[in-house]
Amino acid sequence: MRAGDESAFDVLYNRYFQVLFSYGKRLAGEETVSDAIQELFITIWRQRQSLNQALSVKFYLFRSLRREIVRMRKNEPGLHEAWERLDEKLLPVQLSPESLFAHNEETMEQAEQLRRWLDQLPPRQNEALLLRYYHNLEYAQVAEMLHIKEQTARNLVQKALAILKKVAITLIFGLLNLS
Repeated sequence: MRAGDESAFDVLYNRYFQVLFSYGKRLAGEETVSDAIQELFITIWRQRQSLNQALSVKFYLFRSLRREIVRMRKNEPGLHEAWERLDEKLLPVQLSPESLFAHNEETMEQAEQLRRWLDQLPPRQNEALLLRYYHNLEYAQVAEMLHIKEQTARNLVQKALAILKKVAITLIFGLLNLS
């Protein structure tokens, strides 16, 4: 991504958007969080060449999102002092049993939908994608597992992601046309 690879940037954005959004909602409203995430990724892309290698990408993104939200909300009356006192480590919010049940139901539905989408992929692409993202293997390790070249493993994963993206976009536009 630092070298200007847009597909790597897309993967970064797609991999972390939802978790960043969930985290950010604890700090601000949904609109502010969406704007902050967009600003964060615009800044990352613009400054990509000067970024250092992060030991933990997730930690870097969380910390950067928090700073962006603080920056955006600094001018809101009465919030500056509260933000200054806010602890760096946010503790998880205790969910009610009803909220937890609804969250689990939604997660199960999303997992089932993802499984159906993955089942639409050719078997080799499906396996490469699962090894890369579900099991967090490096491309070299995926290639070794599948007895293929590393570039072939990268190609399989990218083709699978492109197919999943098309399926998701088709579904979204289908839902928009229903309403």
